[in-house]
Amino acid sequence: MLRTLNTLRKNCFCPFFLALLFGSSVLSGLGQSAPVSSLVLTNASQLRGLSLEDAARELPVKLHAIVTTVDPAHSIFIQDETGGTFIRQFPNDGHPRDNSFVEGEMIEVQGVSNPGFFLPGITPQTITRLGRSELPAPTSVTLDDLFSTRFHYQRVQVRGIVRSITPRPEQSRVFLKLAMGSRQLEVQILTANITNLPPLINARVRITGLAAGYLNFKRQLITPHLIVSQIDNIHVESRPRVTAFNMPFSSFSELLNFDPVGVTSHRIRIRGVVTHQQPGEAIFLREGEFGLLVQTAQAGIVRQGDIVEAVGFPAMGRFSAYLEDAEFRKVGSESAPQPVPTTLAEVLQGTNDVNLVSIKGQLLEVLENATTTTLVLRADENVFHARLPRAALSLRNGSQLRLTGVCLAEESSLASQSFRANPRTIALLLRSPSDIEVLSMPSWWNTQRLAVASAILLGLGMAALFWIVMLRRRVSKQAEVIREKVQREATLEERHRMAREMHDTLAQSFSGLGFQLDAINVGLPPEAEAARARLETARKIVSHGQEDFRRSLMNLRAEELERGDLTEALPEFARHILTGTGIDLMCEISCPPRGLPESIENNLLRIGQECLTNSLHHGRPKKIFLSLSRNNGSVQLCIEDDGIGFEPEKLQRPANGHFGWRGIQERTEQIHGKVEVKSQPGRGTTVTVTVPV
Repeated sequence: MLRTLNTLRKNCFCPFFLALLFGSSVLSGLGQSAPVSSLVLTNASQLRGLSLEDAARELPVKLHAIVTTVDPAHSIFIQDETGGTFIRQFPNDGHPRDNSFVEGEMIEVQGVSNPGFFLPGITPQTITRLGRSELPAPTSVTLDDLFSTRFHYQRVQVRGIVRSITPRPEQSRVFLKLAMGSRQLEVQILTANITNLPPLINARVRITGLAAGYLNFKRQLITPHLIVSQIDNIHVESRPRVTAFNMPFSSFSELLNFDPVGVTSHRIRIRGVVTHQQPGEAIFLREGEFGLLVQTAQAGIVRQGDIVEAVGFPAMGRFSAYLEDAEFRKVGSESAPQPVPTTLAEVLQGTNDVNLVSIKGQLLEVLENATTTTLVLRADENVFHARLPRAALSLRNGSQLRLTGVCLAEESSLASQSFRANPRTIALLLRSPSDIEVLSMPSWWNTQRLAVASAILLGLGMAALFWIVMLRRRVSKQAEVIREKVQREATLEERHRMAREMHDTLAQSFSGLGFQLDAINVGLPPEAEAARARLETARKIVSHGQEDFRRSLMNLRAEELERGDLTEALPEFARHILTGTGIDLMCEISCPPRGLPESIENNLLRIGQECLTNSLHHGRPKKIFLSLSRNNGSVQLCIEDDGIGFEPEKLQRPANGHFGWRGIQERTEQIHGKVEVKSQPGRGTTVTVTVPV
């Protein structure tokens, strides 16, 4: 340990390294003993090492550092010997932005940590100016180093070739595109004025600036860029030896070919005849039998047949080389170039990429969006597409077309034993609707229409079959209803006939027997008390028999149910017997239980009649509540009154010839139901019958 400390004392970064070690140990113990408020971060490395959760805790910070970059729209970037960070410019607390800080100014900032968008920074409370100091030496980095994020918000130095310069006054910046090998880096210069820039395009330069980048909401670096605060931070290492349009011409077929000294990264100059232009985006040229794509944002219109010269940087596209970041000028004109007749099979062998061609194909479909019309075609058992600016086309699927346009290989096939790649798919870039020639129209009666007609006939057949099945079901249901109605009417008629015969025979016999007993009772002498008692017993037996017989006749006739179902018959009976009694009747029918079996309806009706009659004759109520409902696969009848009540235990001891409660129980058992009675003296009576359906 002592040897390690001696070594650290010899190192110029020892104080910061010890602070880093101390800060790391304190951070590791935050959850155990040291409170968050007792930790003070004293260098940028401690701040950069915070997790997102720790940075959001607003840990105290006291840091000495040098201002490296001031971005007026965002933050102040600072750096010490351990790394770089930033000071938030009071975005939400109402403080004005302080843009008076300059590069190279030594400051002491006190505040708290904040998580930032990508790495932790400082929300300042006080900033003290300590004087001027030399800027930290920049670190020479590659594009891969910038993608690694370890140099983010630190001074770095890059080298490359300038490809383009684009001023954006609305952002007070100039954007410079720097080629670093096969990839490119965006450089943002914090100035709106480019009049004092040296000639940089095609020059090899060394640029010092702040490593930054574009981020997403997941705190991930999408692509890095460099922020440069002064023009002096751009140093030209080598300028092109000749001006752009004084360079020798290069042939289309020689772009990116083998070169013993290596393929150039600088601009080249070419000449060709215009076959098509997308203003502000690209020009397509032809030289001999080869085509070439020239990407350029330069304004200006050229037409087919114009001869132009262009200077740009060679790059490899999806299949062929092209020029990017190019400039052009018109130098003459000739007749419009003619398309090369070819087939899709020949194009897929690698010929005529980026050249003006004509191809035959069968139209499969026309697709449209807001800006483009796309034709999907088939040729040589392969499918390709052609697109042009949106236009109203009157084309029928299946038509044979001849299309004229610029051929673009959209995907390459590399799965081969040889060294040669071929296009996998192509697209035609049409210039206008006149590039579409209809060779033949399809027959009206095609496979698609045949399929539609077959589908319609099949649908009609299925609909007819479905209608027949439904009709048969409806007829069967109606026949069943008629059959049940006939059976019910026959049953009712038979019951009525039996009731009439029983009334004319047994009822008359009971009445005659009663009269005879009354006559015998009148003729007995006063001293025949025993005989009178036996006659009285016989008369009661006859009376009870008459009552039972009357009930049987009521069951046979069921006149109430003949006029309607249970939901109508029971309330009607209740209103009838309570008329003129002064008793309030309340009826509630919820989820009407219609379509019940006849036995259930008849027994529930008689149970209800018996309960209502008992309540009227024995309960002396002021209110009677009648409810009938159907839910959860059962029917429930409830009759409740506020009468004098009774003790339910007495129902098990019938006396004086009253068998009404036993009749209710027997009827409930016949329909497999359950009856429940609740009553107390002076608190009314509630009878509930529940029957499964």
